[in-house]
Amino acid sequence: MKKYFITCFTLLMMVSHFSYAITLEQLQLQFAQYPVTRADFTQDRYIQGLSKPLHSTGKMIISKTLGLWWQQKTPFIMTLKMNDQRMEQQIANQAPQIITAQAQPQLFQFNSLLSAVFDADKNTLEQNFTLTLSQQDKQWQLILHPKAAPLNKIFTQIELSGTKYLSQIIIDDKQHDKTIITFTNHNTKPLTTDEKQLFQ
Repeated sequence: MKKYFITCFTLLMMVSHFSYAITLEQLQLQFAQYPVTRADFTQDRYIQGLSKPLHSTGKMIISKTLGLWWQQKTPFIMTLKMNDQRMEQQIANQAPQIITAQAQPQLFQFNSLLSAVFDADKNTLEQNFTLTLSQQDKQWQLILHPKAAPLNKIFTQIELSGTKYLSQIIIDDKQHDKTIITFTNHNTKPLTTDEKQLFQ
């Protein structure tokens, strides 16, 4: 289950000397103007006991109407699709694993939080996290500390940063592992017909 959480947040500030120029409301408005966001990603997972991080790369699309499409390209192909009611993961040509909100309601709370993270949804984030938002020049940084279970049993903190778009998520979990996801090559053009099929 943890891997889903990490993906959800596969899907997530150095405070003292930063000025507080941006507000969460402004960040939410900034993200709200993009119904679709695409990006390439690199993910490095630093796991206790492993000498090197687990490195992966891929592409992702977030649509406010269709959900998340996340495809890891290396070291092997893994595709994840998520919306409010359904999560599907497929590794290479294996049969997909499907989880529904009815079968795993707690897991889908994370899906909702993932959307809140990518939307900078002020109300949802404030309900679930203690927030520290700051900015230096055009670079903003938002640190999320979980307030209650189950999030505070899994995550120590989640750090988001970016400028125009979300560019990096750093997740520190309770097992002292760290996941760093970096997004590049953002594109906010409307979905093509072929891209809409990816969410089916």
